Amino acid sequence: MLKMEFGNTLNRTILKYLALTLHQQFSSFRLKISCCLLCGNDCQTHPLLCQFCQADLPYFNYQYLPYDLLTWPAVTKLIPKNNFDHLVAIAPYVWPFDTWISQLKYQYKTELSELLSQLLINHWHNLLVVENVDLTPTNTLVISVPLHIKKWQTRGFNQAHLIAQKFAKKFEYPYQASVVTREKCTENQVGKSGFERRKNLKNAFSVNLEHINDLPKNIILIDDVVTTGTTANEICKILKKKGVQHITLLSICIAIPVG
Repeated sequence: MLKMEFGNTLNRTILKYLALTLHQQFSSFRLKISCCLLCGNDCQTHPLLCQFCQADLPYFNYQYLPYDLLTWPAVTKLIPKNNFDHLVAIAPYVWPFDTWISQLKYQYKTELSELLSQLLINHWHNLLVVENVDLTPTNTLVISVPLHIKKWQTRGFNQAHLIAQKFAKKFEYPYQASVVTREKCTENQVGKSGFERRKNLKNAFSVNLEHINDLPKNIILIDDVVTTGTTANEICKILKKKGVQHITLLSICIAIPVG
């Protein structure tokens, strides 16, 4: 019996090593044959973006300002009331982020989810270096803004889920895609006023604890774009009613006026 268990453990170790080796070789091969989406030059660290274009992306300037965008007057004017405690985003919703997100969602270029999740990972890593954040794998759960099943079936994927899955894996946060479900197939929010958005999303979400015993005190909610915060507010409201204490809304972009 002991010999059999040892053999199984050894086989699993060998398989993991082979899988890791193949992944590393494939990643190296992708870099060799890839070119940057923006300039067309060779890529060094990511198969879709060279290091020079990555450095030149229109990030928010966090050199002198805190990472929590809820401390920025322009953002609090846009989102005066919120049920989430922190808002973190990489950049305003401008080129090339707006193009990438649109291509991901509507042209089915799902490889862009890898690029966007890596940029989000880099941003979160920088935040952890300079900010005192008590969000650990033992007290934090990562979730994503859900799609209604009809939209998921039509599109074939949920872009927020793809990004959140890779983000959570990198930082070893537990991830649950089904904690919050979208019960109503709501109309598109584009062009609606704040009142219309809130009315459109009323009772649109529910909390599902089928695959989790208890919700932790901290949740990181991941979305691709924050516009007015209405969707996140509705989700965070029902999570707070279930006992969640702190919610960080983490997004690729936020649509605020710039310039």
